Amino acid sequence: MKTDWETLVPLLVHIQANLDGDLSLRALGCKAGLSPFHLHRLFKDAVGETPKTYTLRLRLERAAFRLTLHEASLLDLALECGFRNHESFTRAFRRRFDCVPSEYRSRVRRRAEWWNQQSREILDHPGRRFEISSTKVVQLRPTHLAFIRHVGPYELVPQSLFDELDQWAARRRMPGPPVWMGIGHDSPATTPPAQLRFDAALRVDAPFAPEGHIACQLLPGGHFAVTTHAGPYDSLPSAYAAIFPRLMQLRGYQVVGLPAIEIYHTARINVEYDLNHTDIYLPVVPRQS
Repeated sequence: MKTDWETLVPLLVHIQANLDGDLSLRALGCKAGLSPFHLHRLFKDAVGETPKTYTLRLRLERAAFRLTLHEASLLDLALECGFRNHESFTRAFRRRFDCVPSEYRSRVRRRAEWWNQQSREILDHPGRRFEISSTKVVQLRPTHLAFIRHVGPYELVPQSLFDELDQWAARRRMPGPPVWMGIGHDSPATTPPAQLRFDAALRVDAPFAPEGHIACQLLPGGHFAVTTHAGPYDSLPSAYAAIFPRLMQLRGYQVVGLPAIEIYHTARINVEYDLNHTDIYLPVVPRQS
């Protein structure tokens, strides 16, 4: 018999990929093969939020993040994030963030210069413990991943998740070398620390049915701005703070920003190492002329 997690993880992946689509309880129930009543109870018990609350929160957090980076009109942004019109989006946004979207955008833009200054100070600091390369745009192919989800502060992601994936791959006699990845789905600026979602992941050749809390997802391909970080893993947040201002200056591309994808240049994850090489991929799209 499937565990609750085996039932829900494919649905959580579906929600993340279709925030602009029909995520009603009835539609989600059909996707999961469950009655709306059963799904509602199962989801609330396992995730801690009802399906409606969960999907609304993700839509609003996506909208808040894109308000920071995009020049799109509020109506276009509302439609991209699954709202039917500007009015319903504005009401929901005000309830979540205590201000209307236009005010939020203005407030965040006023902070932009401060972030740029912080970025310069991080890179100029003589005692910094990491280096980052220049940033360039590349195209990635779609990739199947085995993953274990961590919900909570990014800095508390345990190495044991990667160890468990390593043991799982060994049992399946997967050919090497392994490609280890981490996927951050949320921005700490908009999502409470206890609800941040991070996937410890390993590339696989083909999709598979969930096994316990190890599940499969398809990482979509597309254009990404990639920067290589060299240093301890705990310096990655400072690297992100230095990288994001660069993305606003990319010629010919607009930043999407999330999910943040990390590809680790190692045969095995070890958080104790001081010198790690990590490629940080952040999604972008070509600007429309």
